[in-house]
Amino acid sequence: MLHLASTLVLVLIAAGLWARKVNPRWHRGFMVSAFISDLLLVLYIEFTRHAVEKVAARVQPILWFHSAVSVAVLCCYVAMIRLGRPMLAGNYENRAAHRKLGMVFVALRTVNYVTSYMLA
Repeated sequence: MLHLASTLVLVLIAAGLWARKVNPRWHRGFMVSAFISDLLLVLYIEFTRHAVEKVAARVQPILWFHSAVSVAVLCCYVAMIRLGRPMLAGNYENRAAHRKLGMVFVALRTVNYVTSYMLA
């Protein structure tokens, strides 16, 4: 079930990337939905699997790496929202930074997805 939810988040991200040229408001909606879904997924994993305690208790490099990437993805979401909001108001000053961070975000979220299968 967790892999399915994570796959759906990737579908939302892909739809958001597609929508950025078609309709910026759709882009925002897809990306905010992906962020909320990812955040809920992290919270679900923490509450049902006690993920933080597992990471702290075990010295398993792939688990530590996956956890670090997961935190970086969430931080990227916040930064992307902060950079993207002014563009919805017509201020495109941050466009280049938003785009570059978006590429980093997509790479990190992809790594997060792949490493989640290594933990199963």
